[in-house]
Amino acid sequence: MEKINYQQDDATIYKKAKTRVLIRLWVSYLLLLLYFIGVWALLHMDLFATQESQLSNTLLIVLAAGQLILYSILFLMLSGGYKVFRIFYWICYVFEIALLMIPGYYLINDLSSILVYGALIGCMLVKLIFLSTLGSYLKQNRWAKVFFDYVIEIEDDEYDEQEEEIFEPIRSIYHNPEEEIEEEEYEEKEPYTLPQISIRLGIAVYASLMVFPILVQIFSSFFVSNDLKTVFATKDIFILCIVSAVIWTIPIFFMYYNHPASKKILLGCLLAEGISIAAFLPRFIGYITSGEYPIRVFILFILVDLLRYIILYFALRPVSKV
Repeated sequence: MEKINYQQDDATIYKKAKTRVLIRLWVSYLLLLLYFIGVWALLHMDLFATQESQLSNTLLIVLAAGQLILYSILFLMLSGGYKVFRIFYWICYVFEIALLMIPGYYLINDLSSILVYGALIGCMLVKLIFLSTLGSYLKQNRWAKVFFDYVIEIEDDEYDEQEEEIFEPIRSIYHNPEEEIEEEEYEEKEPYTLPQISIRLGIAVYASLMVFPILVQIFSSFFVSNDLKTVFATKDIFILCIVSAVIWTIPIFFMYYNHPASKKILLGCLLAEGISIAAFLPRFIGYITSGEYPIRVFILFILVDLLRYIILYFALRPVSKV
């Protein structure tokens, strides 16, 4: 990445920053356009047979066109350099997360086309990662900070050559190899930062959203009813994963931006997760008392869901050391 030349006047630096940000925005828009074309081509492969699912071509076209129009307007706003529109960007990002409910709804009601909906959800998660990266660029990149915030950051390693020549003798006099070794050991033991934990949490949550429903579907023979006509847990595990994804998306953003209220929000999300479990409990008890399924089904379901929460626990474990 090209460094900022601080010897230039402010207008020149700002002009370069604007050019770089605009290029990034419109290249990203082009990639989004290619993404929608790629998803369309993918879902119309013989392997997925979209025509046999409940997803209509009209729905896919409307969703794609709507998002492209939305991002064209948003990117035009961002091109003006007004940082307030970065907030609108994240509002649109939350809207993108909410769109996961569309294939999720169809998946719950049409398990025969799980490959189609699973592929669509996977593509949407890739798009979310891409949009998250772009949002991080607009917030943290030095050129973006010049363009939106009128702030020029100087890194510690960006000294002039003359300054290096001045400070080098001083460093050599006070340099202690033992202190350097201790410092390296200390750095290795440094705890995770909140942004790093947010990435761990995001991977755990969204991977669970994809993996667990598919695993339950693959091993559906272990969840069949006594009369072998219905399969337990397929819809329920997906609903629980969706609810968890919605709940934990909020702290992911707060921790990623190192917000001071992140830990309080985590406690609130733990409470929300507990409420969701309590809300599902009567339904689960109803399954048990109905006598429709063997006991092993409920034991396996509890183990699968427990594994999901264990993964969530290990993703959040470093928070206690922050």
